[in-house]
Amino acid sequence: MAEPLTPFSVIVPVHNGAETLDACLTALAGQDYPREHFEVIVVDDGSTDETAQIAAKYAVRLISLESNQGRIVARNTGAHAARFETLVFNDAGVTPGPQLLARVSQKNYQPLMPETDAYDGNLWGYVRLFFLLRSRLYAPYHPVPEDAEEYMITPGNFDAVPKGTGCFVCDRALWLQSQPAVQDRFTSDDTRILREIVERRPVLRTPAIRVRYRQRADIGSVLRHSIQRGPLFADFYLRSGGRYRSLYLMIWAVLAFSLLGMLVQPGLCVPFAGVLCMVLLTAAVYLGKRWTDIPLVCLYMPPLALSFGFGILKWQVASWRK
Repeated sequence: MAEPLTPFSVIVPVHNGAETLDACLTALAGQDYPREHFEVIVVDDGSTDETAQIAAKYAVRLISLESNQGRIVARNTGAHAARFETLVFNDAGVTPGPQLLARVSQKNYQPLMPETDAYDGNLWGYVRLFFLLRSRLYAPYHPVPEDAEEYMITPGNFDAVPKGTGCFVCDRALWLQSQPAVQDRFTSDDTRILREIVERRPVLRTPAIRVRYRQRADIGSVLRHSIQRGPLFADFYLRSGGRYRSLYLMIWAVLAFSLLGMLVQPGLCVPFAGVLCMVLLTAAVYLGKRWTDIPLVCLYMPPLALSFGFGILKWQVASWRK
């Protein structure tokens, strides 16, 4: 006897996603799954582009928020409005294959995280830089080997494995139980929530189900996104008790000492700049997989680090004000 089909509520939170939303909704509309067993909810998070008009072309439920409140609020708005108990969160920049819902139903387990393909093989630009960063940060789990097996994300391996909520399947009750008390644009909208979830139940990461993420490539969108991600990273990793809290405080101390020294003795600016160049070159050699990666990292890393640092500074100033 065949297993009964799981009904799904697919929630697409989107803010100014006109560039990718069409492809996302086309893929969801083309699911090889009975239409009466799933719904698609698009939560327009105060977009000012053509997001709402694009969503209106599809058989979806469109919920429009009056202002941009952040992905965490958009997702939870969709979760509360969902007809079904099994939620599939799918960001507008993520394009699933036609078998997504069918294969998730066959797995009959949640919470579940499909494997995400984000690298297109380009040897230059920010797409390549992000590939290099993930390869070092999450080795040996990234890049995913051909014979990769599925595994469970648990509290024990949480910081060592790649993870995200760009495409994520979760029971509504478990999702809502795992939400932080404060929900704003400075609150970690993925890592903190996932950590709460794995404390309750392991997350299945499976390469048998794959989705495509359209990686930001142009410098403007990359830097804007980096500024947005800075506070979310800091909210989980740099807060009191966070994994990188001690390193963060040490960096503040080094910067303060260096700036004070250069104010007292301006001649120190030259050796300080030399140290920064050596650090950048060392990072390039460490991250690189081929010789062309060294100039790539040296060119693309500084603006990315500065924008990410500016986002963290925004979080720090907001924390001081609180």
